[in-house]
Amino acid sequence: MLFQVSNLFLVAQSLLVVAFTTVLSAAGRDDDLAHRSLLAARVIASFGLLLTASWLYVGHQQLSYSRGVQRRSKERLADYTATLNAARRSGLRAKPLVVYVLPALAGALWLMLLLIA
Repeated sequence: MLFQVSNLFLVAQSLLVVAFTTVLSAAGRDDDLAHRSLLAARVIASFGLLLTASWLYVGHQQLSYSRGVQRRSKERLADYTATLNAARRSGLRAKPLVVYVLPALAGALWLMLLLIA
């Protein structure tokens, strides 16, 4: 479930980036149109930041729930710990990267775009 939710947020972020660039590129030489396009781009970037914050919150909640279920499964199912240890690989875990790093990168992108606009 965690990865599906992250995929939805990533698609929404991508659509917002496309909308942001489209609005900025549509600004013509007319000062009024350029001003309105810049304002619309700032609104889109602000919405992108809010969406990123929501993504971070939802991901954190999902990860906490997943860890709670895993903890209870370890307590109640004797072979669950052995199965986890057999399947676990060394290195970075995918879930924390998806939950924290991807939204942080998206947030940094929106902050930069907001500063540029």
